[in-house]
Amino acid sequence: MQPDHRPLSTSPQCGPRSNHTVRLALVMLAVYCIGVAPSLGQTLVESHAHRQTQTAYTAVLYAEGPIDLLRPPLPILGPPGSIPQEFPIFQALGGLLIRTGLPADLAVRLTGLACFLVAAWLVFLLARRLMAPWASLIALGAFVLNPLAWVYGRASLIEYLAVAGGIGFLYFAIRWMDDGRPTDWAVAGVLGLVGILVKITTGGFLLLPALAWRSPSGRWGFQRAPVWGLVIVAIVAGLAWSAHAQAVREETPASVFLSMQNQIAWFFGTPFQRLDLGSWKVPLVALLALTGSAIVVWAPLAVARARVHRQPAFLLALLGLVVAMPLALFNLYAIHDYYWIAVAPMVALGIGLGSEWLRSHLDRRWVRRTTVGLAGAWVATIIGMAPTWTIIYGTPGEEPAVRQVASFIREHSEPDDWVVFRGWGWNPTFLYYADRRGLAVPGSDPVLETGEFGTQDISEIDIERITSNRVFGPFITCDHDGNCTVEDRP
Repeated sequence: MQPDHRPLSTSPQCGPRSNHTVRLALVMLAVYCIGVAPSLGQTLVESHAHRQTQTAYTAVLYAEGPIDLLRPPLPILGPPGSIPQEFPIFQALGGLLIRTGLPADLAVRLTGLACFLVAAWLVFLLARRLMAPWASLIALGAFVLNPLAWVYGRASLIEYLAVAGGIGFLYFAIRWMDDGRPTDWAVAGVLGLVGILVKITTGGFLLLPALAWRSPSGRWGFQRAPVWGLVIVAIVAGLAWSAHAQAVREETPASVFLSMQNQIAWFFGTPFQRLDLGSWKVPLVALLALTGSAIVVWAPLAVARARVHRQPAFLLALLGLVVAMPLALFNLYAIHDYYWIAVAPMVALGIGLGSEWLRSHLDRRWVRRTTVGLAGAWVATIIGMAPTWTIIYGTPGEEPAVRQVASFIREHSEPDDWVVFRGWGWNPTFLYYADRRGLAVPGSDPVLETGEFGTQDISEIDIERITSNRVFGPFITCDHDGNCTVEDRP
């Protein structure tokens, strides 16, 4: 492919063809909504119930009381009942939906779906500025039609809101650098704040490629003080929120293991974990899901197209995040597949770029065969990974045990009790469905919290001392079969 010598301006073309592309993009999002609609009434236990119910619990309490964004309620580790991590924009939106009378699980799923659709649309808009209209549709399809998106695009998770903030920041920052409209700069600033406050491990990285954008005037993003202003303000806000959240968490003795020091160590992991082949299982499966089992093909194609693009530095920086983010925060990406949502936009854009490279070389037989093979591999991946994404339909296998345990907790406690719950770690799922506050004892899960790779440091928690306070009780222990007992205490 010859270098692209067109002007640096990348504003999408207007006209009938552009409108046709937009309509097709809307159809694609509609197909997604129709596909996942039957799953919206599902309980929040099909995948990562711990994280989904942690988010939903705060939304429920926001619906029942005031929305305090600085001290989001989450009474699962004892009083005073606030252990903030992300800035609770998602939870506040979910709480407002619950106030309309919607069931809590449905409301937070709809909130997650809305965030996913906004993120998908922003990925499409960014793709339109970077590639041909047909390639932007391929990028959107790659972002929407993969197993991870099918499961988590309608989940009670904050991930896609953070992605929307980060990708929206890049899109509007680029528009400002190209066109100079002050409103674009202001919108970029707001979305940059959303991305980094909702999830600093996502939004923080997505700020950086803007510095590598080259405007039609020839100036780079890093040469512009207003761009640095956007980046610095967002980073300062993210760090300020992290410091505030840490100070609030310190008010809850049982949350000591969530200290910034412990979390940073847990985020990054150790060099030995990166060398352990067993630690790469989740990353490998996630990359196969996001690329149609063809990461080894799409990666060089995307890089080849980026190198001859009119914005090579920006695109290579963007594609580099697919490598940099998981390697930097390896422990997170090696344990939780939903963390790969953060790099899904860059993977999708890379597939769009790779498609452009393929189309420009279709006169070669091997390229035509490769194109057909990639399409077939995508379909085969969807079919082969069906057990991972069809879990959104029907009753989750974990639901009966969850309901059994939650029912036991509810029957053996009063609404004002601080239930001490052992056997499942600090999983909030059971307190959420029991509609009870309490202390879900960290480290009490004999199945999941064995001190092996990826578990957090809970050695500093003196549970016996904490629970000696008479505010706590009853004391309930449940095993993974749903069998529960109440401990007799004087």
